[in-house]
Amino acid sequence: MSDCECGFDIGDRVSFAGGEGELVKANHRPSGQCLLHILTDDDQSKKLPAAVVDLIDSSDTLLQKGEFDDPDRFNLRAKAAELDLAHRQDRFVALENNRIDIAPHQVKAAHQILTSYDHRYLIADEVGLGKTIEAAIVIEELAARGQADRVLIVAPAPLTTQWQEELREKFDTNYVIYDRDYVEAKKDAYPAENVWSHENRIITSIDFAKQEDMRSALKNVQEDWDIALFDESHHLTARREGKRGVDKTDRYRVGEAVSETSDGLLFLTGTPHNGKRDQFYFMISLLDPYRFRDEHDVDKEGLRDLMIRRLKDEMYEADGSPMFPEKNIQTLPVEFTPEERQLYDDVTEYITEYYNLASREENDAAGFAMVLYQKRLVSSIYAIQQSLKNRMESIKAGGADPSDLSPITKSLLDEYREDPEMLTEAQREHVETELGGAVVSSDPDKIEEELAIVRDLYNQAKAIPVDSKAERLREYVDGILEEDPDEKILIFTEYTDTLEYLKGRVFGDRDIAEIYGDLSQSQRQQQFKKFEGPANVMLATDAAREGLNLQFAHIMVNYDLPWNPTRIDQRIGRLHRYGQQETVEIRNLFFKDTRESIILERLLEKIDEIEETLGMSSDVLGLVLDDVDLEDQIMSALATGQSPDAVVDDLEAIVEDQEEAVRRVDDELLIRDKFDLSEEDKEILDIVEESGADTVSDEDVAYLVKTVCQEFGGGLRNVRPGPAEDGGDVFDLVVPSQLTGDDIESRYDSATFDRENALVDETLEFITLDHPVVHSMMAYCLDTDAVGGQTAILTGGKQLETPGLFCNYRIGYLSGTGDTVTEKLVQVYVTPDGTTKTENIDITGGLPASAVGDHPSIDTVAGQAEELVSEADDVAQELINDLAQEAREDREREVRIRREHTENYFEYRMEDLEERIQQFEERDRSGEDMSAVLAKHRSQLAELREKKNTEMVRLKSEKQVVPDEPDLINMAVVIDAFEN
Repeated sequence: MSDCECGFDIGDRVSFAGGEGELVKANHRPSGQCLLHILTDDDQSKKLPAAVVDLIDSSDTLLQKGEFDDPDRFNLRAKAAELDLAHRQDRFVALENNRIDIAPHQVKAAHQILTSYDHRYLIADEVGLGKTIEAAIVIEELAARGQADRVLIVAPAPLTTQWQEELREKFDTNYVIYDRDYVEAKKDAYPAENVWSHENRIITSIDFAKQEDMRSALKNVQEDWDIALFDESHHLTARREGKRGVDKTDRYRVGEAVSETSDGLLFLTGTPHNGKRDQFYFMISLLDPYRFRDEHDVDKEGLRDLMIRRLKDEMYEADGSPMFPEKNIQTLPVEFTPEERQLYDDVTEYITEYYNLASREENDAAGFAMVLYQKRLVSSIYAIQQSLKNRMESIKAGGADPSDLSPITKSLLDEYREDPEMLTEAQREHVETELGGAVVSSDPDKIEEELAIVRDLYNQAKAIPVDSKAERLREYVDGILEEDPDEKILIFTEYTDTLEYLKGRVFGDRDIAEIYGDLSQSQRQQQFKKFEGPANVMLATDAAREGLNLQFAHIMVNYDLPWNPTRIDQRIGRLHRYGQQETVEIRNLFFKDTRESIILERLLEKIDEIEETLGMSSDVLGLVLDDVDLEDQIMSALATGQSPDAVVDDLEAIVEDQEEAVRRVDDELLIRDKFDLSEEDKEILDIVEESGADTVSDEDVAYLVKTVCQEFGGGLRNVRPGPAEDGGDVFDLVVPSQLTGDDIESRYDSATFDRENALVDETLEFITLDHPVVHSMMAYCLDTDAVGGQTAILTGGKQLETPGLFCNYRIGYLSGTGDTVTEKLVQVYVTPDGTTKTENIDITGGLPASAVGDHPSIDTVAGQAEELVSEADDVAQELINDLAQEAREDREREVRIRREHTENYFEYRMEDLEERIQQFEERDRSGEDMSAVLAKHRSQLAELREKKNTEMVRLKSEKQVVPDEPDLINMAVVIDAFEN
């Protein structure tokens, strides 16, 4: 106790209006008006006069005073502390706190990343293995452990909303999508602040982030990201330019900005390598700049703890059977009717003539329009009919001037030409609609001539009574459903026009599901449920080729094929994914004897052949076709009258040349992580099982919520059976009034603690450990002033030596940088004779504080409280030392690997600079003035040495594992309930 009248001393626990903390300094004054310096529990520093600060008695002081709380309050405080630490023990809590069935291979990937040194990884699993889920588990686990408050997700524009909805629906987490409208509103409201600092969980598109103002703000963000993620990371492209130069795209510069301001960093891609070593090296360098010296230094061994890549062909169940079934791809050939053949020939002749004219006029916009019409011609009669109608109306109105496109089309045009996959379906359709009206020539006579041709072709298309491809599709679907009325069939088309035609004219008598670009995420989910339920057929544009998991179906029809085979593989990935039990049947509808079909069919056969040879799949397409402009190949064949066989021969020669490059990349550079539930993989099953058994259960969460409501108001109302067959109850949760406000609502209707219920009905409020109301209750129960619970009288079973002192401790260890790495709750029991116990402490119940006078042994323990607590502290410290020792070896190994990479990187860079300095010195001695160049290079060498020293010092600190002081949560006197 302090000699000062204020009664405060350094180290005291104190409370004040709005919080609690520890007294770290006291300015004692004779007047008694002392000034106290307090480190608050949320790491803020406060200076307060002693008059407004209260001393919080320690548990042993309360014990000595004979002040006891109700056992329920004691247990509530202990349970809150236990739940608060649930994510600090290298085990998975997120496995139970979500609405998805997570596969063992996904847990293995997440576990590998979570136990890594710095959570920076390339996840390059093949399409259908669930990269999104693996990354989401990592983010949610880190967030729950208090290590991911700020999260940034960067994805192609078409996938941003999908990421937002997936994380909200599956993990109950909310992210804000940053686009121009949102950002401008924030800038107007907070003009002096960095816009990326306003939200802590952000999703944005790579093409929005690459804009100069956004990239600059990202580079200068004041508060670093705890973890960032780039989906489709192969778009972060940089190339070697000359011997030492680097040509970086704007997207790559976004990657640089985020890499420098993020602790953890995840890259996701199904096509990690396009055969170009320099591009792969530069992408990897964003994850770890010290891993490889240059592109020639990259090897599999160096990628082991940086890259995860599993292929479906190398995934096996516990019994040795393949995890993924076979694919059976066949062509459904379609014969033209004479009228259809005539239309095809006439439209192709028109397109060819005007495509060539556009080329001569260097009119790219009109040339794109002709390519578009050729694609729509072989999609459906209705699609080309609509295109001809639109073009006819555009020409009548004078035609669109290619040099006078709208600002939005101009802004999207480069992307449409170079990488249309990065545009949303709505953006692509907007560009195509505007380009479709672009005139080839400004000559009025030629415009009038084209109008006559287009009008005749439109009338010709409108007069065709039968669409043979549509009839062939209906025949195929009817045959399948006659054989099995419960079968599900997914039908892809590239165009919304064609989808509308199939919906109304072909399947007008069926209740079908449909997904296309204009649907919101909630509408997509409704259609998904419809296909999963009553609908036998789903019609989809390529808006559905990403993000839909339809493994309950196994039959897919490509009504038309995109002129980009990578998109075909993405379509197949909707069905050929984890959980698929049947052979995936793929049918490609082709018109016979058209150049397009011959070229595409032969090319796909060749790629299939390579896939079979190499045992590869999705990433093959990205490799072998990286430099092939298939649209140009097909249009050139049409425009010049080149035989499709000649085109295919040329393409096959290119593919065969690339095959060797693919083989070399796969052998030398790319990780192949086999998953076969061998001994190593079975450890993951143990982790899953332990996470379910040892971590927080729904019963733990239910206990906390129900007890808080019981003690402080609120409650569970209208309790009724849940929808799951083996599930628990559903109820309406009324929250105690003192906990409401901010993110906490006063009530949550249709809530459940049960995961099975939440999986069956996604509209239920899933009350898990990570739910805001549970977080609020935990914080409230750990507030001593509000709840108490520091002391209690408990009763022990007959196997427990009584009386004794029962203590709950928070124990853990720190890294050398002072960060808390792992914490857990432990129990220590000490008897007056010095016997200690840390396991199997048999507590049977508790007594009210009024029972003190009835049990003399309570006074016995209370009188020795200070000594017993000291003994318990020593035991807790031993437990901390054991915990830290377990972690020390793993941490030293991780840091050792990183130190080796860092030393190699800097040594290579410094040797290179020293060699150049030596050359310049020789030239300087021979009379050439190299002083400026020498000064520059010597400065660079000095900077490198300083940077290396800084990095090595940091790594040395990171390696340290320092036991923390045990933190006593509460303590109780334990007596024999039957003592007289």
